[in-house]
Amino acid sequence: MIWFIRFLSLITIVLFFGSTIAKEAITFQVSLTKDKTQLLLPVPNRLITVDATIQLTEMDTDITIKYEVFNSWPALAGKKYIRLLLLEVDQRPGDNVSLTLEWDNEKLKASDHDLVVQEHLNLIFPSSNWLAQALLLHPKSSALNSAWYVEPLSAYANYFTDHTALTKNGYPMKRASQWLYDKPQAIYQLFIMSNNNDWLEKANFLTKYYIENIDQNGLFKLIDKNDVKYSMPKGLLYRYLLSADDKAREALTKVYLNSLTWEPEYNLARGFWTERNQAAALNAAISYWELTGEVSALERINQIIDATVAMTFNPVSDWNLVGCPQHTYKSHEGQGGNSATCSPWMMSLLSDALWRYYRLTGDTRAASLIEVFGDFVLNHGIYWGNEKVDNIVIPKYLVALENPRYESNDQWTDHQHTCDVAGLLGKAAYIKSVNKVDDLLFTELFSVFIQQCKKSFERAKSKNSTNTWIFKPPRRFSWTFSSTSDLPWLVDLLLTENKQHRSKD
Repeated sequence: MIWFIRFLSLITIVLFFGSTIAKEAITFQVSLTKDKTQLLLPVPNRLITVDATIQLTEMDTDITIKYEVFNSWPALAGKKYIRLLLLEVDQRPGDNVSLTLEWDNEKLKASDHDLVVQEHLNLIFPSSNWLAQALLLHPKSSALNSAWYVEPLSAYANYFTDHTALTKNGYPMKRASQWLYDKPQAIYQLFIMSNNNDWLEKANFLTKYYIENIDQNGLFKLIDKNDVKYSMPKGLLYRYLLSADDKAREALTKVYLNSLTWEPEYNLARGFWTERNQAAALNAAISYWELTGEVSALERINQIIDATVAMTFNPVSDWNLVGCPQHTYKSHEGQGGNSATCSPWMMSLLSDALWRYYRLTGDTRAASLIEVFGDFVLNHGIYWGNEKVDNIVIPKYLVALENPRYESNDQWTDHQHTCDVAGLLGKAAYIKSVNKVDDLLFTELFSVFIQQCKKSFERAKSKNSTNTWIFKPPRRFSWTFSSTSDLPWLVDLLLTENKQHRSKD
Protein backbone atom coordinates (compact mmCIF):
# COMPACT_ATOMS: atom_id res chain seq x y z
CA MET A 1 0.00 0.00 0.00
CA ILE A 2 1.23 3.48 -0.85
CA TRP A 3 0.80 6.09 1.84
CA PHE A 4 -0.23 9.33 0.18
CA ILE A 5 1.49 12.37 1.67
CA ARG A 6 -0.01 15.81 1.27
CA PHE A 7 2.49 18.60 1.00
CA LEU A 8 2.47 21.87 2.88
CA SER A 9 -0.12 24.31 1.62
CA LEU A 10 2.77 26.54 0.65
CA ILE A 11 5.23 24.53 -1.42
CA THR A 12 8.34 26.18 -2.70
CA ILE A 13 10.45 25.45 -5.72
CA VAL A 14 13.48 27.64 -5.19
CA LEU A 15 16.33 28.57 -7.50
CA PHE A 16 19.72 29.34 -5.98
CA PHE A 17 21.88 31.14 -8.50
CA GLY A 18 25.63 31.35 -8.13
CA SER A 19 28.33 32.23 -10.59
CA THR A 20 28.36 28.81 -12.23
CA ILE A 21 25.89 26.70 -10.24
CA ALA A 22 22.10 26.54 -10.35
CA LYS A 23 20.46 24.64 -7.51
CA GLU A 24 16.80 23.82 -7.28
CA ALA A 25 14.78 22.64 -4.32
CA ILE A 26 11.32 21.59 -3.18
CA THR A 27 10.14 21.71 0.41
CA PHE A 28 7.55 19.33 1.79
CA GLN A 29 6.13 17.99 5.03
CA VAL A 30 6.13 14.29 5.85
CA SER A 31 5.72 11.98 8.81
CA LEU A 32 8.72 9.73 9.44
CA THR A 33 7.17 6.65 10.99
CA LYS A 34 10.22 4.39 11.11
CA ASP A 35 13.94 4.58 11.58
CA LYS A 36 14.14 4.19 7.81
CA THR A 37 11.40 5.81 5.72
CA GLN A 38 11.17 5.55 1.93
CA LEU A 39 9.94 8.46 -0.19
CA LEU A 40 8.93 8.06 -3.84
CA LEU A 41 9.09 11.15 -6.03
CA PRO A 42 7.89 11.19 -9.66
CA VAL A 43 9.78 13.99 -11.45
CA PRO A 44 8.86 16.06 -14.54
CA ASN A 45 11.16 15.83 -17.55
CA ARG A 46 14.35 17.87 -17.99
CA LEU A 47 14.55 18.78 -14.32
CA ILE A 48 16.96 16.48 -12.45
CA THR A 49 19.72 14.69 -14.35
CA VAL A 50 20.41 11.08 -13.44
CA ASP A 51 23.88 12.02 -12.15
CA ALA A 52 22.88 15.15 -10.22
CA THR A 53 23.92 15.64 -6.61
CA ILE A 54 20.86 15.23 -4.37
CA GLN A 55 20.59 16.33 -0.74
CA LEU A 56 17.84 16.25 1.88
CA THR A 57 17.85 18.72 4.76
CA GLU A 58 15.80 19.64 7.80
CA MET A 59 16.23 23.19 9.03
CA ASP A 60 19.45 23.49 6.99
CA THR A 61 20.82 20.33 8.62
CA ASP A 62 21.79 17.48 6.32
CA ILE A 63 19.85 14.25 6.70
CA THR A 64 21.48 10.94 5.89
CA ILE A 65 19.82 9.45 2.82
CA LYS A 66 20.28 6.80 0.22
CA TYR A 67 18.66 7.24 -3.16
CA GLU A 68 18.21 5.35 -6.38
CA VAL A 69 16.93 6.33 -9.81
CA PHE A 70 14.12 3.88 -10.42
CA ASN A 71 13.13 5.21 -13.82
CA SER A 72 14.62 7.76 -16.22
CA TRP A 73 12.86 9.62 -18.98
CA PRO A 74 13.16 7.95 -22.38
CA ALA A 75 15.17 10.01 -24.81
CA LEU A 76 16.39 9.74 -28.39
CA ALA A 77 19.66 11.47 -27.51
CA GLY A 78 21.27 13.86 -25.04
CA LYS A 79 21.18 13.99 -21.26
CA LYS A 80 19.24 11.50 -19.18
CA TYR A 81 16.79 12.85 -16.62
CA ILE A 82 15.23 11.26 -13.57
CA ARG A 83 11.56 10.34 -13.78
CA LEU A 84 11.15 8.27 -10.62
CA LEU A 85 13.38 8.80 -7.59
CA LEU A 86 13.36 6.57 -4.50
CA LEU A 87 14.87 8.04 -1.32
CA GLU A 88 15.53 6.22 1.92
CA VAL A 89 15.68 8.52 4.93
CA ASP A 90 17.73 7.47 7.93
CA GLN A 91 16.20 9.63 10.63
CA ARG A 92 14.44 9.29 13.96
CA PRO A 93 10.65 9.17 13.65
CA GLY A 94 8.65 12.38 13.79
CA ASP A 95 5.30 13.79 12.67
CA ASN A 96 4.96 16.59 10.12
CA VAL A 97 8.67 17.00 9.59
CA SER A 98 9.50 19.77 7.12
CA LEU A 99 12.15 18.57 4.65
CA THR A 100 13.85 20.21 1.70
CA LEU A 101 15.09 18.23 -1.29
CA GLU A 102 17.86 19.98 -3.22
CA TRP A 103 19.54 18.95 -6.45
CA ASP A 104 22.45 20.30 -8.43
CA ASN A 105 22.72 19.26 -12.08
CA GLU A 106 26.23 20.67 -12.41
CA LYS A 107 27.75 19.01 -9.36
CA LEU A 108 27.67 15.37 -10.36
CA LYS A 109 27.37 12.28 -8.22
CA ALA A 110 25.94 9.04 -9.56
CA SER A 111 23.64 7.03 -7.30
CA ASP A 112 25.32 3.80 -6.26
CA HIS A 113 22.63 2.37 -4.00
CA ASP A 114 20.53 -0.70 -4.69
CA LEU A 115 17.41 -0.16 -2.60
CA VAL A 116 14.67 -2.69 -1.92
CA VAL A 117 11.21 -1.13 -2.09
CA GLN A 118 9.38 -1.32 1.22
CA GLU A 119 5.76 -2.40 1.38
CA HIS A 120 4.82 0.97 2.85
CA LEU A 121 6.44 3.92 1.16
CA ASN A 122 5.44 7.54 0.86
CA LEU A 123 4.40 9.03 -2.47
CA ILE A 124 5.46 12.69 -2.49
CA PHE A 125 5.01 15.53 -4.98
CA PRO A 126 4.71 19.32 -4.71
CA SER A 127 1.44 19.80 -6.60
CA SER A 128 -1.08 18.15 -8.88
CA ASN A 129 0.44 19.94 -11.83
CA TRP A 130 3.90 18.59 -10.94
CA LEU A 131 2.46 15.08 -11.04
CA ALA A 132 0.55 15.81 -14.25
CA GLN A 133 3.81 16.90 -15.86
CA ALA A 134 5.57 13.74 -14.69
CA LEU A 135 2.90 11.23 -15.76
CA LEU A 136 0.38 12.84 -18.13
CA LEU A 137 2.95 15.05 -19.92
CA HIS A 138 0.89 18.15 -19.26
CA PRO A 139 2.72 21.50 -19.43
CA LYS A 140 3.72 23.45 -16.35
CA SER A 141 0.79 25.54 -15.13
CA SER A 142 0.08 27.46 -11.94
CA ALA A 143 -3.64 27.98 -12.51
CA LEU A 144 -5.97 26.08 -14.79
CA ASN A 145 -9.75 25.89 -15.07
CA SER A 146 -10.29 22.14 -15.10
CA ALA A 147 -13.44 21.90 -12.96
CA TRP A 148 -15.69 21.61 -16.03
CA TYR A 149 -13.82 18.37 -16.86
CA VAL A 150 -12.77 16.95 -13.49
CA GLU A 151 -16.13 17.29 -11.74
CA PRO A 152 -18.06 15.27 -14.37
CA LEU A 153 -15.21 12.75 -14.50
CA SER A 154 -15.56 12.33 -10.72
CA ALA A 155 -19.34 11.95 -10.94
CA TYR A 156 -19.09 9.25 -13.58
CA ALA A 157 -16.20 7.55 -11.77
CA ASN A 158 -18.32 7.26 -8.63
CA TYR A 159 -20.45 4.79 -10.56
CA PHE A 160 -17.76 3.08 -12.60
CA THR A 161 -15.74 2.22 -9.49
CA ASP A 162 -18.83 1.00 -7.59
CA HIS A 163 -18.60 -2.70 -8.32
CA THR A 164 -21.80 -3.54 -6.45
CA ALA A 165 -23.78 -1.13 -8.64
CA LEU A 166 -22.07 -2.34 -11.82
CA THR A 167 -22.78 -5.96 -10.94
CA LYS A 168 -26.43 -5.14 -10.21
CA ASN A 169 -26.68 -3.60 -13.69
CA GLY A 170 -25.16 -6.60 -15.43
CA TYR A 171 -21.48 -5.69 -15.36
CA PRO A 172 -19.61 -7.78 -12.79
CA MET A 173 -15.86 -7.28 -12.76
CA LYS A 174 -15.33 -10.41 -14.82
CA ARG A 175 -17.31 -8.96 -17.75
CA ALA A 176 -14.51 -8.00 -20.09
CA SER A 177 -16.01 -5.18 -22.15
CA GLN A 178 -16.08 -2.71 -19.24
CA TRP A 179 -12.26 -2.87 -19.15
CA LEU A 180 -11.83 -1.61 -22.70
CA TYR A 181 -9.94 1.65 -23.30
CA ASP A 182 -8.01 1.33 -20.03
CA LYS A 183 -10.38 2.14 -17.17
CA PRO A 184 -7.52 2.13 -14.61
CA GLN A 185 -5.77 4.81 -16.68
CA ALA A 186 -8.83 7.07 -16.52
CA ILE A 187 -9.05 6.72 -12.71
CA TYR A 188 -5.33 7.41 -12.24
CA GLN A 189 -5.75 10.55 -14.35
CA LEU A 190 -8.63 11.59 -12.11
CA PHE A 191 -6.43 11.15 -9.04
CA ILE A 192 -3.71 13.29 -10.58
CA MET A 193 -6.06 16.04 -11.73
CA SER A 194 -8.18 16.13 -8.55
CA ASN A 195 -5.51 15.49 -5.90
CA ASN A 196 -8.03 13.20 -4.19
CA ASN A 197 -6.33 10.17 -2.69
CA ASP A 198 -9.53 8.09 -2.84
CA TRP A 199 -9.11 7.83 -6.60
CA LEU A 200 -5.55 6.58 -6.21
CA GLU A 201 -6.80 3.75 -4.00
CA LYS A 202 -9.56 2.88 -6.46
CA ALA A 203 -7.19 2.97 -9.44
CA ASN A 204 -4.79 0.69 -7.57
CA PHE A 205 -7.64 -1.74 -6.86
CA LEU A 206 -8.61 -1.85 -10.54
CA THR A 207 -5.01 -2.28 -11.66
CA LYS A 208 -4.47 -5.09 -9.16
CA TYR A 209 -7.46 -6.93 -10.62
CA TYR A 210 -6.22 -6.38 -14.16
CA ILE A 211 -2.73 -7.63 -13.25
CA GLU A 212 -4.23 -10.74 -11.67
CA ASN A 213 -6.04 -11.45 -14.94
CA ILE A 214 -3.01 -11.21 -17.23
CA ASP A 215 -1.63 -14.66 -17.94
CA GLN A 216 2.00 -15.59 -18.53
CA ASN A 217 1.64 -14.84 -22.25
CA GLY A 218 0.21 -11.37 -21.69
CA LEU A 219 -3.34 -12.40 -22.59
CA PHE A 220 -6.38 -11.01 -20.78
CA LYS A 221 -8.01 -13.97 -19.06
CA LEU A 222 -11.55 -12.57 -19.24
CA ILE A 223 -11.72 -13.15 -23.01
CA ASP A 224 -11.14 -16.34 -24.95
CA LYS A 225 -8.93 -14.94 -27.71
CA ASN A 226 -5.88 -12.78 -28.25
CA ASP A 227 -7.29 -9.29 -28.77
CA VAL A 228 -4.78 -6.44 -28.64
CA LYS A 229 -7.45 -3.86 -27.83
CA TYR A 230 -7.67 -5.35 -24.33
CA SER A 231 -4.10 -4.22 -23.72
CA MET A 232 -4.17 -1.52 -21.05
CA PRO A 233 -0.55 -0.44 -20.74
CA LYS A 234 -0.87 3.14 -19.53
CA GLY A 235 -2.74 2.19 -16.38
CA LEU A 236 0.09 -0.25 -15.64
CA LEU A 237 2.71 2.41 -16.38
CA TYR A 238 1.01 4.90 -14.06
CA ARG A 239 0.79 2.25 -11.35
CA TYR A 240 4.54 1.71 -11.58
CA LEU A 241 5.38 5.41 -11.61
CA LEU A 242 3.22 5.97 -8.51
CA SER A 243 4.41 2.97 -6.52
CA ALA A 244 7.52 1.32 -8.05
CA ASP A 245 5.42 -1.85 -8.09
CA ASP A 246 7.35 -4.69 -9.75
CA LYS A 247 4.11 -6.56 -10.48
CA ALA A 248 2.96 -3.65 -12.65
CA ARG A 249 6.32 -3.65 -14.41
CA GLU A 250 6.12 -7.39 -15.05
CA ALA A 251 2.53 -7.17 -16.30
CA LEU A 252 3.34 -4.30 -18.67
CA THR A 253 6.25 -6.29 -20.06
CA LYS A 254 3.97 -9.25 -20.78
CA VAL A 255 1.29 -7.03 -22.32
CA TYR A 256 3.87 -5.39 -24.58
CA LEU A 257 5.38 -8.68 -25.74
CA ASN A 258 1.93 -10.02 -26.56
CA SER A 259 1.06 -6.84 -28.47
CA LEU A 260 3.85 -7.67 -30.93
CA THR A 261 1.46 -10.16 -32.54
CA TRP A 262 -0.40 -7.17 -34.05
CA GLU A 263 0.86 -6.45 -37.57
CA PRO A 264 0.66 -2.69 -38.17
CA GLU A 265 1.26 -2.72 -41.95
CA TYR A 266 -1.74 -2.79 -44.29
CA ASN A 267 -2.42 -4.06 -47.80
CA LEU A 268 -5.52 -5.15 -49.67
CA ALA A 269 -4.88 -8.81 -48.85
CA ARG A 270 -4.95 -7.95 -45.14
CA GLY A 271 -7.83 -9.17 -43.05
CA PHE A 272 -8.95 -7.32 -39.96
CA TRP A 273 -7.47 -3.85 -39.29
CA THR A 274 -8.75 -0.88 -37.28
CA GLU A 275 -7.31 2.34 -35.91
CA ARG A 276 -8.37 1.15 -32.45
CA ASN A 277 -6.08 -1.87 -32.57
CA GLN A 278 -3.26 0.17 -34.09
CA ALA A 279 -3.64 2.58 -31.17
CA ALA A 280 -3.54 -0.24 -28.61
CA ALA A 281 -0.33 -1.65 -30.09
CA LEU A 282 1.28 1.79 -30.23
CA ASN A 283 0.29 2.57 -26.65
CA ALA A 284 1.84 -0.71 -25.52
CA ALA A 285 5.10 0.04 -27.32
CA ILE A 286 5.33 3.62 -26.03
CA SER A 287 4.49 2.62 -22.46
CA TYR A 288 7.12 -0.13 -22.52
CA TRP A 289 9.67 2.32 -23.95
CA GLU A 290 8.86 4.74 -21.15
CA LEU A 291 9.31 1.93 -18.65
CA THR A 292 12.58 0.51 -19.99
CA GLY A 293 14.09 2.76 -22.68
CA GLU A 294 14.78 -0.38 -24.72
CA VAL A 295 15.87 0.14 -28.33
CA SER A 296 13.61 -2.70 -29.49
CA ALA A 297 10.57 -0.84 -28.14
CA LEU A 298 11.63 2.29 -30.00
CA GLU A 299 11.97 0.23 -33.17
CA ARG A 300 8.45 -1.08 -32.66
CA ILE A 301 7.14 2.48 -32.19
CA ASN A 302 8.79 3.51 -35.45
CA GLN A 303 7.36 0.47 -37.24
CA ILE A 304 3.81 1.36 -36.19
CA ILE A 305 4.15 5.06 -36.97
CA ASP A 306 5.77 4.38 -40.35
CA ALA A 307 2.96 1.95 -41.24
CA THR A 308 0.39 4.58 -40.29
CA VAL A 309 2.22 7.21 -42.34
CA ALA A 310 2.16 4.89 -45.36
CA MET A 311 -1.59 4.24 -45.00
CA THR A 312 -2.27 7.97 -44.67
CA PHE A 313 0.10 9.54 -47.21
CA ASN A 314 0.62 6.66 -49.64
CA PRO A 315 -2.62 4.66 -49.48
CA VAL A 316 -3.07 1.39 -51.32
CA SER A 317 -5.24 0.95 -54.43
CA ASP A 318 -4.46 4.48 -55.65
CA TRP A 319 -6.99 5.92 -53.21
CA ASN A 320 -7.03 9.70 -53.02
CA LEU A 321 -5.19 11.40 -50.17
CA VAL A 322 -7.77 12.42 -47.58
CA GLY A 323 -5.78 12.56 -44.34
CA CYS A 324 -6.60 9.25 -42.64
CA PRO A 325 -5.13 5.70 -42.55
CA GLN A 326 -7.31 4.22 -45.27
CA HIS A 327 -8.36 0.58 -45.21
CA THR A 328 -11.33 -1.26 -46.63
CA TYR A 329 -14.74 -1.35 -45.03
CA LYS A 330 -14.47 -5.13 -45.05
CA SER A 331 -11.16 -4.97 -43.12
CA HIS A 332 -12.80 -2.74 -40.54
CA GLU A 333 -16.16 -4.44 -40.14
CA GLY A 334 -15.40 -8.01 -41.26
CA GLN A 335 -17.97 -7.82 -44.04
CA GLY A 336 -19.07 -5.55 -46.86
CA GLY A 337 -17.13 -4.16 -49.77
CA ASN A 338 -13.75 -2.58 -50.43
CA SER A 339 -14.70 1.06 -50.07
CA ALA A 340 -11.89 3.07 -48.46
CA THR A 341 -12.83 3.60 -44.82
CA CYS A 342 -11.71 5.45 -41.70
CA SER A 343 -13.26 5.90 -38.25
CA PRO A 344 -13.01 9.39 -36.70
CA TRP A 345 -13.45 8.21 -33.11
CA MET A 346 -10.95 5.38 -33.48
CA MET A 347 -8.57 7.89 -35.05
CA SER A 348 -8.98 9.83 -31.80
CA LEU A 349 -7.59 6.83 -29.92
CA LEU A 350 -4.72 6.53 -32.38
CA SER A 351 -4.01 10.26 -32.28
CA ASP A 352 -3.74 10.10 -28.48
CA ALA A 353 -0.99 7.47 -28.74
CA LEU A 354 0.76 9.54 -31.40
CA TRP A 355 0.34 12.61 -29.19
CA ARG A 356 2.10 10.95 -26.28
CA TYR A 357 5.07 10.12 -28.49
CA TYR A 358 5.05 13.65 -29.87
CA ARG A 359 5.05 15.09 -26.35
CA LEU A 360 7.96 12.83 -25.43
CA THR A 361 10.09 13.43 -28.52
CA GLY A 362 8.68 16.15 -30.77
CA ASP A 363 8.43 13.56 -33.57
CA THR A 364 7.35 15.28 -36.78
CA ARG A 365 5.69 12.19 -38.24
CA ALA A 366 3.41 11.92 -35.24
CA ALA A 367 2.64 15.64 -35.41
CA SER A 368 1.83 15.48 -39.12
CA LEU A 369 -0.50 12.53 -38.63
CA ILE A 370 -2.40 14.24 -35.82
CA GLU A 371 -2.78 17.42 -37.87
CA VAL A 372 -4.13 15.68 -40.97
CA PHE A 373 -6.40 13.48 -38.85
CA GLY A 374 -7.96 16.67 -37.57
CA ASP A 375 -8.36 18.00 -41.11
CA PHE A 376 -10.03 14.72 -42.08
CA VAL A 377 -12.62 15.13 -39.34
CA LEU A 378 -13.34 18.67 -40.54
CA ASN A 379 -13.58 17.72 -44.21
CA HIS A 380 -15.11 14.24 -44.09
CA GLY A 381 -15.95 13.17 -40.57
CA ILE A 382 -18.94 15.23 -39.37
CA TYR A 383 -22.61 15.66 -40.07
CA TRP A 384 -25.46 17.70 -38.61
CA GLY A 385 -28.21 16.26 -36.47
CA ASN A 386 -31.80 17.42 -36.85
CA GLU A 387 -33.88 19.63 -34.58
CA LYS A 388 -34.54 16.70 -32.19
CA VAL A 389 -30.89 16.95 -31.13
CA ASP A 390 -30.71 20.74 -31.49
CA ASN A 391 -28.97 20.56 -34.89
CA ILE A 392 -25.64 19.75 -33.29
CA VAL A 393 -22.48 18.83 -35.21
CA ILE A 394 -21.87 15.10 -34.79
CA PRO A 395 -18.75 13.01 -35.52
CA LYS A 396 -19.35 10.13 -37.88
CA TYR A 397 -18.76 6.70 -36.42
CA LEU A 398 -17.36 5.49 -39.74
CA VAL A 399 -16.58 7.23 -43.04
CA ALA A 400 -16.93 5.16 -46.21
CA LEU A 401 -15.18 7.34 -48.75
CA GLU A 402 -16.20 5.56 -51.94
CA ASN A 403 -19.56 4.13 -50.96
CA PRO A 404 -21.44 6.30 -48.46
CA ARG A 405 -24.27 3.75 -48.24
CA TYR A 406 -22.00 1.84 -45.86
CA GLU A 407 -22.24 4.73 -43.43
CA SER A 408 -25.01 4.26 -40.88
CA ASN A 409 -25.04 7.64 -39.17
CA ASP A 410 -27.07 7.59 -35.96
CA GLN A 411 -27.50 10.95 -34.27
CA TRP A 412 -28.66 9.27 -31.05
CA THR A 413 -25.43 7.32 -30.49
CA ASP A 414 -22.71 8.92 -32.62
CA HIS A 415 -22.71 12.02 -30.41
CA GLN A 416 -21.34 9.83 -27.61
CA HIS A 417 -17.94 10.35 -29.22
CA THR A 418 -18.05 14.15 -29.11
CA CYS A 419 -15.58 14.50 -26.23
CA ASP A 420 -12.98 12.05 -27.53
CA VAL A 421 -13.12 13.51 -31.04
CA ALA A 422 -12.77 16.94 -29.38
CA GLY A 423 -9.53 15.58 -27.94
CA LEU A 424 -8.26 14.83 -31.45
CA LEU A 425 -9.30 18.27 -32.70
CA GLY A 426 -7.60 20.00 -29.76
CA LYS A 427 -4.33 18.17 -30.34
CA ALA A 428 -4.45 18.98 -34.04
CA ALA A 429 -5.23 22.63 -33.26
CA TYR A 430 -2.25 22.75 -30.90
CA ILE A 431 0.08 21.44 -33.61
CA LYS A 432 -1.32 23.94 -36.08
CA SER A 433 -0.59 26.71 -33.59
CA VAL A 434 2.97 25.45 -33.06
CA ASN A 435 3.41 25.42 -36.84
CA LYS A 436 1.89 28.93 -36.98
CA VAL A 437 -1.01 27.76 -39.13
CA ASP A 438 -3.89 30.13 -38.47
CA ASP A 439 -6.96 28.04 -39.28
CA LEU A 440 -9.98 29.86 -37.88
CA LEU A 441 -12.49 27.34 -39.25
CA PHE A 442 -10.66 24.46 -37.62
CA THR A 443 -10.36 26.26 -34.29
CA GLU A 444 -14.06 27.03 -34.46
CA LEU A 445 -14.85 23.35 -34.97
CA PHE A 446 -12.74 22.51 -31.92
CA SER A 447 -14.63 25.16 -29.95
CA VAL A 448 -18.00 23.77 -31.06
CA PHE A 449 -17.04 20.24 -30.02
CA ILE A 450 -15.86 21.51 -26.63
CA GLN A 451 -19.15 23.35 -26.12
CA GLN A 452 -21.07 20.19 -26.99
CA CYS A 453 -18.86 18.08 -24.73
CA LYS A 454 -19.53 20.46 -21.84
CA LYS A 455 -23.27 20.47 -22.59
CA SER A 456 -23.35 16.68 -22.42
CA PHE A 457 -21.97 16.95 -18.89
CA GLU A 458 -24.47 19.68 -18.00
CA ARG A 459 -27.36 17.53 -19.25
CA ALA A 460 -26.12 14.62 -17.17
CA LYS A 461 -25.95 16.86 -14.11
CA SER A 462 -29.48 18.17 -14.66
CA LYS A 463 -30.83 14.61 -14.85
CA ASN A 464 -29.09 13.38 -11.69
CA SER A 465 -29.96 14.32 -8.14
CA THR A 466 -26.76 12.72 -6.82
CA ASN A 467 -23.08 12.99 -7.66
CA THR A 468 -23.14 9.54 -9.29
CA TRP A 469 -23.70 9.58 -13.04
CA ILE A 470 -24.09 6.63 -15.38
CA PHE A 471 -22.87 6.05 -18.94
CA LYS A 472 -24.14 3.17 -21.06
CA PRO A 473 -22.35 1.03 -22.03
CA PRO A 474 -19.70 1.19 -19.24
CA ARG A 475 -16.81 1.23 -21.72
CA ARG A 476 -18.04 4.66 -22.82
CA PHE A 477 -16.58 6.04 -19.58
CA SER A 478 -13.08 5.02 -20.64
CA TRP A 479 -13.28 6.05 -24.28
CA THR A 480 -14.58 9.46 -23.15
CA PHE A 481 -11.92 10.17 -20.53
CA SER A 482 -8.79 8.04 -21.06
CA SER A 483 -7.67 9.93 -24.15
CA THR A 484 -8.85 13.42 -23.14
CA SER A 485 -6.97 14.51 -20.00
CA ASP A 486 -5.26 17.25 -22.04
CA LEU A 487 -8.53 19.01 -22.86
CA PRO A 488 -8.54 21.49 -19.93
CA TRP A 489 -5.11 22.91 -20.72
CA LEU A 490 -5.69 22.80 -24.49
CA VAL A 491 -8.93 24.75 -24.03
CA ASP A 492 -7.13 27.21 -21.75
CA LEU A 493 -4.34 27.65 -24.28
CA LEU A 494 -6.27 27.70 -27.55
CA LEU A 495 -9.74 29.03 -26.79
CA THR A 496 -9.33 31.64 -24.04
CA GLU A 497 -9.23 35.35 -24.82
CA ASN A 498 -5.66 35.77 -23.56
CA LYS A 499 -4.25 32.81 -25.46
CA GLN A 500 -1.74 34.98 -27.32
CA HIS A 501 -0.01 35.69 -24.03
CA ARG A 502 0.31 32.05 -22.98
CA SER A 503 3.31 29.88 -23.60
CA LYS A 504 2.95 26.77 -25.69
CA ASP A 505 4.58 24.58 -23.04
